[in-house]
Amino acid sequence: MPKKGTRRPPEERRQEIIDTALALANTIGLDRITSRDVAHALGVTSGLIHHYFPTVDELVVAAFAQAATSQNAQDEKACQDLPPVEALRALVQRSLGMGSSDARLWMSAWVAAPRRPELAREVDGQMLAALGILTDLLQRGHAQGAFHAPDPATSARRILTLVDGFLIQVSMRSDTADGDIDTLVWDTVEREVGLPQGTLRP
Repeated sequence: MPKKGTRRPPEERRQEIIDTALALANTIGLDRITSRDVAHALGVTSGLIHHYFPTVDELVVAAFAQAATSQNAQDEKACQDLPPVEALRALVQRSLGMGSSDARLWMSAWVAAPRRPELAREVDGQMLAALGILTDLLQRGHAQGAFHAPDPATSARRILTLVDGFLIQVSMRSDTADGDIDTLVWDTVEREVGLPQGTLRP
């Protein structure tokens, strides 16, 4: 493994900076990252960070975009590879199983977005992408008769609003999984798509 500060190909170095920013985000929050923090963690100068990301806002956007895009891509793949009911179950399970670091990343992005227009646009775009994935799944499931979702866009918004609330709980509390919030999520999703209680939950 190359030592800190050694010369690397530009794309590899850029990726290393993004990965380091994401690791720091888990500790101090995405909204509090500075180029000096990232440079210190990598053992390089702040000038090198600014060579790849002229402003810290650009780095924050790139880090969040990488993490959120990966999450959405995994969700989309699950929807494409599974029948509607199984795909919906998988999406809910992924949301309920999200680790505190991923939840904190979204939480800090929401906190920082009002002060950072570029990040706000990225957050909005990623949320719309997630909404589109779920809407398409509900539309497909309704068309196939797997469940009842005559207004898939509205149902998707309701479900994701609940999931976002769950993420806030996960990011702030360590005992969320021990409570009844996950039961509330399963009950609500089943009711929203007209499935009998207990149909979706594993």
